[in-house]
Amino acid sequence: MRKIEWSHSHFFGMVVLLGLMSTPVFSLALEPAPHPLDTFLTNILNFREPTGIRGTVRYIDKAEKNIWLDWEQRSDDRPRFDAGWKLVPEGTTLLVYPQDANQYEELKPIEKGTPIEMVIQLDPEGHRRILSYQDLSQPRKIPL
Repeated sequence: MRKIEWSHSHFFGMVVLLGLMSTPVFSLALEPAPHPLDTFLTNILNFREPTGIRGTVRYIDKAEKNIWLDWEQRSDDRPRFDAGWKLVPEGTTLLVYPQDANQYEELKPIEKGTPIEMVIQLDPEGHRRILSYQDLSQPRKIPL
């Protein structure tokens, strides 16, 4: 039978090996890339900055005082939103909230199916607030 002699290097090697085995090993190379659909959805639903949207009124919820839209386009072309309109997937609905009671009263009479353009942004509670809107069935308002 052969006798194993322990030297300081053997002892140090065992301590390092046991230390590595007892701590989690982080591997950055094994983390999967996000799926393209996840990236697309994250980008299209990002309303942290003012964002232009176009669609048609689907439903005005008088009890909750919010508006459901059939969402058709999105633009990040700040601040005027004259260009950069991109289509969103067909059949997408979007819930938006008026800024205040006065804006809700202005929007309440709008009929289902009315084309509308809005600038919205997330508020601190995570609601998509309407910063401004234009009923596209009416002539454009021209600033004075």
